[in-house]
Amino acid sequence: MKNWLMSSKMSKLAIASIALVTAISFLPTSSIANLPLKKIALPLPQAVETTTNHTELKKTSEDSKWQAHKIKIGRNDSLSTALDRVNVTASTTYNIGRLKNSNLITNLRVGDEITVWVDKNDHLQRILYPKTKTLAYEVVKTDTGYQINEKKSAVEIRTETAYGEINGAFYLAAQRAGLSARSIMQLADMYAWDIDFLHELRKGDYFKVIYETRYLNGEYLGDGDILAAQITTGGGKHQHNAFVLRDKKEVIGFYNEKGKNLKKAFLRAPVDYVRITSKFNPKRFHPVLKKWRSHRGVDYGGPLNTPIRATGSGKIIQRGRGTGYGNYIKIQHAGKYMTVYGHLNKYGKFKKGQYVKQGDVIGYMGKTGLATGVHLHYEFRINGKHVDPLKVKFPAAGPIAKKYKTAFKQKSQFLLTQLDRLDTRTHIARSFE
Repeated sequence: MKNWLMSSKMSKLAIASIALVTAISFLPTSSIANLPLKKIALPLPQAVETTTNHTELKKTSEDSKWQAHKIKIGRNDSLSTALDRVNVTASTTYNIGRLKNSNLITNLRVGDEITVWVDKNDHLQRILYPKTKTLAYEVVKTDTGYQINEKKSAVEIRTETAYGEINGAFYLAAQRAGLSARSIMQLADMYAWDIDFLHELRKGDYFKVIYETRYLNGEYLGDGDILAAQITTGGGKHQHNAFVLRDKKEVIGFYNEKGKNLKKAFLRAPVDYVRITSKFNPKRFHPVLKKWRSHRGVDYGGPLNTPIRATGSGKIIQRGRGTGYGNYIKIQHAGKYMTVYGHLNKYGKFKKGQYVKQGDVIGYMGKTGLATGVHLHYEFRINGKHVDPLKVKFPAAGPIAKKYKTAFKQKSQFLLTQLDRLDTRTHIARSFE
């Protein structure tokens, strides 16, 4: 009789659940849109394998017979000093150090904690070294000696969305939308070639992001890769889409819906988080010379010694001091392009004749030469002709490799539909299909 009652209650609960789901599915779109949600977690289905590991069961049984010691690594400590505290012989430590992958367990840092198991005779049986929350290294005693194993914990990957409207600083808007510092910087890196986050974004612009989050046993570990993003500029007039291309877990790059690489041959700006003090102007009154003179670059003002980055990869063809430029650097890029950086306070580590990569720090902002205050004078030249760095259309980096094209097209179109489903009024994705 008791079992019948429980079965009856469960049947009623199942019927009620089905009725609720059916009722929701017939709600009008307007009702769904009014649900008080701003963000939705979108877990991807994952296949989970469950197997019985008899070796682990045996080890757990044996562990209970051994004495465990937790040792925290202090200054000037090593694996040798740690094991010496629990009377493990020096010869045992020596044998572990001779293993091919011994560096996994011997490169201990101050603050690390290891657990050491010894038997009643103080013979080492096992060491566990948690490197991170998801990775640990283990030393175990076998019939043939000691061996070091790598133990990785299965991380759950969830897919989430975020939406934000620009009303001031982009960073703060992204924070309010729930994005971590890592994801915000990843967005900035993705769009570094197309969007000047300090000067192009206006009130009314918005961004949408589909990204991964990582969890271990229900605990949030951090954000993963951004899968897709959409940012508008010019008060919503211009839309910039980005989609990730991955080969297994490796990120190849980010491309728009047409397959064009977001990465360009040049960065939009050579400095971060500063202000433009003077734009490209064929006729400008020079503040030092007190006369009308062409200003053939862009001036960026900022704190003394603000790092200056090469906007493109190339060769430093000149590094010296000029009357007007002060301390300056000229970089020749592939073919017809050249960039110039003037009024530097000091140089970076790169010398004349050396090649630099895009993003390398080549110097630091100063006020050498004809300058009234600390700033960087930046020029962009094509075939020797000065052009406005803020308006030039940069050449793109390499296109998608043929082997990825079909899969990328399908995935990017799918993600684009999901971005479109992020309702800009309710700030939610109604579903992720």
